[in-house]
Amino acid sequence: MKLGIALPHFGPLANTEAIITVARKAEALGFDSLWVLDRLLWPLEPSSKYPGNPRGEMPTPMQITYDPLTVLSFVAAHTQKVRLGTSVLVAGYRSPVVVAKMASTLDVLSGGRLILGLGSGWSADEFASVGQSLVERNERTDEFLELLDELWGEKAACFPGFEGKYYRVPRSIFLPRPVQKPRPQIWIGGNSVRVLRRVAKFADAWHPTSRLSPAELAQAMRRIRELAREEGRDTSSVALTLRWNAFPDITERSNIAVAAQRLREYREIGIEHICIDLNIPQPVSLAYMIDIMEALMREVVPRI
Repeated sequence: MKLGIALPHFGPLANTEAIITVARKAEALGFDSLWVLDRLLWPLEPSSKYPGNPRGEMPTPMQITYDPLTVLSFVAAHTQKVRLGTSVLVAGYRSPVVVAKMASTLDVLSGGRLILGLGSGWSADEFASVGQSLVERNERTDEFLELLDELWGEKAACFPGFEGKYYRVPRSIFLPRPVQKPRPQIWIGGNSVRVLRRVAKFADAWHPTSRLSPAELAQAMRRIRELAREEGRDTSSVALTLRWNAFPDITERSNIAVAAQRLREYREIGIEHICIDLNIPQPVSLAYMIDIMEALMREVVPRI
């Protein structure tokens, strides 16, 4: 089971030093990946409830959120081998051609380290701000993924063109191509019935959050594999991954066994890769992040 750390790229403590320090420290400690989330706005009078907590209130620290792909490009220049992932990028906020171009470039410049996590989004205000419809976000996300596969799926540099309901691309040269073959991994966030079908059809991995119990995760993953079989896919080609928010404070020794036990439970149900975000629900200091990362590798990982 692989472990990653979310970068401190949102909140009042986000800055150049913190991002570089955490990235380099994670790589030195042996973490497998570094992660960023996607947030465009912090609406003063929100039209949608934030799904990340029972109150539906977007966390105040997210008033400051650095752009995810920019952060990963910056971090790629300060690291050598650690994977770089989005957890997750909202598909409907950007053109799939622009995302394919940026992601291909990042994959090339980083030496093939990108993991592209995608989701359909939830904020009506953010969709309105980019001129898109919240109502059709699922259909748009599916077509986004279809076009992404076609842009990256052709062996020749000449893209034959695409004519969909939401996106149209003329026959073109599309370069550079990603280093990874056949393309960078695509992970899909969310847990609705629609999402499970999307994972089964398009994705290399399902990427839900730790709000779901291990039993719920295992049950949903069984359904994904059933759906993948119906799509004619090899069911083993779809992995189970996780975003773990509200990670326990393992600087307190009583929490070390708790964290180790939960990681064992995750491993037993087949989770292959976990993104741990130490800044949700509240941002923490750089020193605290480093302490937790060190304790995780020193005290917890040996127990699993």
